[in-house]
Amino acid sequence: MKRLVILRHAKAEKEPSRRADFERALTERGESDALEMGRRLAGHRVRPDAIVASPARRALETAKIVARELDFPWKAIHLEKQAYLADPETLLDLVREFPHDVETLFLVGHNPGVSELAQTLVRSFAEELPTCAAAAIDCAADTWAGVRPGCGRLRWYEVARGQG
Repeated sequence: MKRLVILRHAKAEKEPSRRADFERALTERGESDALEMGRRLAGHRVRPDAIVASPARRALETAKIVARELDFPWKAIHLEKQAYLADPETLLDLVREFPHDVETLFLVGHNPGVSELAQTLVRSFAEELPTCAAAAIDCAADTWAGVRPGCGRLRWYEVARGQG
């Protein structure tokens, strides 16, 4: 059994005309929501063996804040440029590349790809992940390479307080 925790980045600033989408930082609320989400994940007693994140500033900042709350070394976060605004097939391909000794994998990325990946893995999950939402999915697979559409069961789903 492999556990994938899919996390959409926290709320980011609107795209100023002089700054590219890739460089958008978290807002104050986004930072607060990411901190809260990190604490909620710690409350679930979930500890990542690996974290993969889009290198976009808002995703990386979210991953770092959550990692800090889980005592995961932020320098060990694996940045994957293919995860930036990726479709669910690309994200699933990234997940399938992780070694078998990783039991719990966190994926920090962007919509619509992260929501569609969760929906692909758990057929009964129809939610659109708002900013800083997390879905923990238990996949009926012995290896990441064996993760297939429909193989997942939703373990839990959390939405940051700022979304309520």
